[in-house]
Amino acid sequence: MRKITLFLVAATIATPAFARDRYDAPPQRDDVRATTRALSDPHVQAGVAILLDQLTTAVLDTRVGPLADVAPNSDIRPNDTIGSVEARRDPAFRNKVRMGTFGAVAVAGKAAGDAAAMSDSIDATAARLGRIIDSYRR
Repeated sequence: MRKITLFLVAATIATPAFARDRYDAPPQRDDVRATTRALSDPHVQAGVAILLDQLTTAVLDTRVGPLADVAPNSDIRPNDTIGSVEARRDPAFRNKVRMGTFGAVAVAGKAAGDAAAMSDSIDATAARLGRIIDSYRR
């Protein structure tokens, strides 16, 4: 369950990156920090989690009933959806997915904040490495 939620969060966050031209300039540091602040805001987190929950619901509403004939030994019924099959296996399934989604968004906000906090240190390390490499090129 957690893997599904993390996959959906990662896919949603990564989708804009796939849409970018590979030659676009990286986002400005201020934009990254603003995004980090937004992802750390509980109201924004709730909005993102609600969006992800709606996307998850759309996927879980996918009808899989026609597979009942193909997989006669399964517990799939003719009118089943992904969600109904999982709900039969685990009655708390839907609530677990929802709570996992909200938790994953909160973790993403924390991770973004941690990454932004490290960005100055990473820049300094990259500069030091560049100076070392340049000294060997001379």
